[in-house]
Amino acid sequence: MERTSLLCFLLFTLSQSGSCAESEEKLMNWILGKNRYNKLIRPAINRSERVNIRLQVSLAQLISLNEREQIMTTNAWLTQHWVDYRLSWDPSEYEGIEKLYIPSRHIWLPDIVLYNNADGNYEVAVFTNVIVLFNGSIAWLPPAIYKSACKIDVKHFPFDQQNCTLKFRSWTYDYTEVDLVLKAEVASMDDFTPSGEWDILALPGRRTVNPLDPTYVDVTYDFIIKRKPLFYTINLIIPCILITSLAILVFYLPSDCGEKMTLCISVLLALTVFLLLISKIVPPTSLDVPLIGKYLMFTMVLVTFSIICSVCVLNVHHRSPSTHTMPAWVKLLFLVRLPKLLYMSRPQDGSAQRRLRQLRARRDAPGTDRPAGPVATVSSTILQPSVGAFPSLGRLYQTNNAPFCLSPPARRADQGSSGVVLEGLAVAADLHRRPGLGLVPDLQEAVDGVCFVADHMMGDDDDQSVIEDWKYVAMVVDRLFLWVFVMVCVVGGTCSEAEHRLFSVIFTKYNQYIRPVENVSDPVIVQFEVSMSQLVKVDEVNQIMETNLWLRHIWNDYKLRWDPKEFGGVEFIRVPSNRIWKPDIVLYNNAVGDFQVDDKTKALLRYNGDVTWIPPAIFKSSCKIDVTYFPFDYQNCTMKFGSWTYDKAKIDLVLIGSTINLKDFWESGEWVIIDAPGYKHDIKYNCCEEIYPDITYSLYIRRLPLFYTINMIIPCLLISFLTVLVFYLPSDCGEKVTLCISVLLSLTVFLLVITETIPSTSLVIPLIGEYLLFTMIFVTLSIVITVFVLNVHYRTPKTHSMPRWVRRVFLGLLPKVMFMTRPVRDPRQLSGSARLSLHPRSAPTTGPLQPHKQQVLGTGLQPRQRLLVSTELSNLGGFNGDPAKGSSPYLCRLQRSTKLPVDGGVGGGSFGTLPGGGSPCSSSESLNGGPLSLTTLSPEVREAIESVKYIAENMRLQNEAKEVQDDWKYVAMVIDRIFLWVFILVCILGTAGLFLQPLLLGEDM
Repeated sequence: MERTSLLCFLLFTLSQSGSCAESEEKLMNWILGKNRYNKLIRPAINRSERVNIRLQVSLAQLISLNEREQIMTTNAWLTQHWVDYRLSWDPSEYEGIEKLYIPSRHIWLPDIVLYNNADGNYEVAVFTNVIVLFNGSIAWLPPAIYKSACKIDVKHFPFDQQNCTLKFRSWTYDYTEVDLVLKAEVASMDDFTPSGEWDILALPGRRTVNPLDPTYVDVTYDFIIKRKPLFYTINLIIPCILITSLAILVFYLPSDCGEKMTLCISVLLALTVFLLLISKIVPPTSLDVPLIGKYLMFTMVLVTFSIICSVCVLNVHHRSPSTHTMPAWVKLLFLVRLPKLLYMSRPQDGSAQRRLRQLRARRDAPGTDRPAGPVATVSSTILQPSVGAFPSLGRLYQTNNAPFCLSPPARRADQGSSGVVLEGLAVAADLHRRPGLGLVPDLQEAVDGVCFVADHMMGDDDDQSVIEDWKYVAMVVDRLFLWVFVMVCVVGGTCSEAEHRLFSVIFTKYNQYIRPVENVSDPVIVQFEVSMSQLVKVDEVNQIMETNLWLRHIWNDYKLRWDPKEFGGVEFIRVPSNRIWKPDIVLYNNAVGDFQVDDKTKALLRYNGDVTWIPPAIFKSSCKIDVTYFPFDYQNCTMKFGSWTYDKAKIDLVLIGSTINLKDFWESGEWVIIDAPGYKHDIKYNCCEEIYPDITYSLYIRRLPLFYTINMIIPCLLISFLTVLVFYLPSDCGEKVTLCISVLLSLTVFLLVITETIPSTSLVIPLIGEYLLFTMIFVTLSIVITVFVLNVHYRTPKTHSMPRWVRRVFLGLLPKVMFMTRPVRDPRQLSGSARLSLHPRSAPTTGPLQPHKQQVLGTGLQPRQRLLVSTELSNLGGFNGDPAKGSSPYLCRLQRSTKLPVDGGVGGGSFGTLPGGGSPCSSSESLNGGPLSLTTLSPEVREAIESVKYIAENMRLQNEAKEVQDDWKYVAMVIDRIFLWVFILVCILGTAGLFLQPLLLGEDM
């Protein structure tokens, strides 16, 4: 029994379902019957009634926001509600069916499109079914991927907030026919998938009436979105800040380490890479500079300035007494005042030189008596460890009537860590001061050698003291800029029935392929106008201009005329453009192969046969780009429109207005439209005998250069200017070639970026390309010169001889022309050589040295050498007053040990030998003027004497070589200074000459 009941229930259910399906099919056939329903007719009961469309946007996904192309891509559902009285029924007649799902292409649909579309696809993605209720209410929810133009404000990128709009309106119906009403004040986000890059702040909607044309209304949704900055903070901002902080450390890096310029250039190169990366992300707009772009530009200027400061610091650091004299104000400011302000304390000088000078000052002070006590001997550990060990040396000085060195208490009072050495030097100096003392000649030469060594070391210490002062000045400047840079871095129905009848009458016998003329010999007059809504972009590399245009076509079709009185006063109707004849006007210079516009928009028909058709289109036209003055360039891009198949005898074009209509133009951030005139041409082509008319618009546009100025030109100028600093960087720092190569590498990177931006044409070279090429040649030449300068700088007397013309030109003439003054060595620093006065003795075989011989000996010597020789010659006979006894030993020693050349240290000449032949050298003399054999001295003393003589001679030769090396270094510095001014002049003139050309061109235009 239960089984029977269940079976009956199932049979009843199936019978009811079959009845419902049949009723739905019957209802569908009745509603969409061809004689009852025309999907091309607006669902209005009478002519004056408006069809109200309630709209609401439901945002499903914010796919992307292309900042560079300024396009927002969204996945949105456009909900549309309206009433079609023709689609109503009585549910009771159709088994209670209250809802139908009908394919949207079978009913009338409002032609609502995205007005600010950026890719040419104005319609929805999928024509889904509509939901029709029994009272005629229709709900349609089609999904769509919209690509809308969005003006990007990059002022605060990446902490920016954007306001992008979606503007919807009917393309062909005006306000009197179709009215748009907001269903809700905000867009729906019920099914929104959050974006990983953007936060949705608000989605308000508004109904807007165009004040210029009140008959058209639109519904606009504002997408107020805010960027999530975490990605850019981690990948751009923090690395930039870290790299920028390295610029500060440049001033804490010691100059002696030789890595200051390497660090500066590396920081600059890293920032250049980041700047190029950002220039590819942000839109190339010149209306605003992005925040991070400003920061990077500020940092590049900062780093460039740090390089300039580092070059100056290195120049100061490597100065020496032979090249520069320290002014008094520098000493006062950088050695006294600024160290106190910067809390820098310089250690006190505790050198042996200072203690020796204090010792001599107390000894030579007027009124100071020599301390009484036993006669002191040469008791330094160098010459005599003890008198007992060398009794013969003690006997040499037994005839002295007065002590010749400090007493033991005086020595102990001034004896520190180097007291033994000071004691020995003081003893030697005292020996030299006593003219009445007679010494063995070799011992006398050793004593004088010790004095020379002491004075030479004191001279070197003086030079080193000046060098240390310069280094401390450089350190103070470094510390000053360290704090300055720290502070600077901290501190974007009746009429409807009439229309239906009219439509049926008009298109019953209408052939859309026949040209609409009554006489076959008459042409169709087509009025044509272009309205530009957006200049999307200009692709310089592919030489393509992309524009968003509306093409207005107006012509008369005699077959589409009617009498409004016969059709309820209907004066115009809107019909699908694919149902009527249209002129095949195409863009001749199309660059993508899609020559025709979209024919899905409707055409407006008037009762007198006038047809108005305004299809939108995204055109990509070929444009010959002239990059001569890039980025200060002007371009003339043309768009040529004409019929592809009809000649002038069939279709004649008439230009509406004289220029492109720019009333609805959306301002571009990269280009400014100067003028857009239109011209009509009648051209006879080689392929055909007929004449074909066309309308050509010339679009004169000017690039806004701010973007390229900030991201390319200014960095190039800053990097190029660093080339000049190469010649101010001292050669001793070892980073001249590094700086040159780094500048060349940076310019190469910029040149590669420019080659990706500009078209690959060989007709002209862009202005910035010329500048970079000029700068690269500039830098390459600087590298060649720098290598030559370094070659000169490191020359020595052992490898090169300085020609006389080099000495005359680079040491005499050019320094005066360049206002360079070479410091004169302090005579006090030269006294060490003067004190090496080898006292003369007489020999039986030679007479006294004549005065003219002294003049010959001093010829061709450097000032320091001449002072040495003249002092030695003037001291002949200084011990016992007998010149006849003094010349022979002195000249023997001069002939044996002196290597001073006659030609000033360059040639190989010598003083020669004494007249008369023989060797005037004496091996021993008595303390009272008589002979004393050296055999009386111990071997240790004789070895010490020979060692001191060797040290004195070796240091004298080193002095001579150092003076020649200093001359070569000064020649290199003069060459550097010459090319410094030459390169500054060439850099300024070259830069001004190149970049003034577009400015003068702009004034002419």
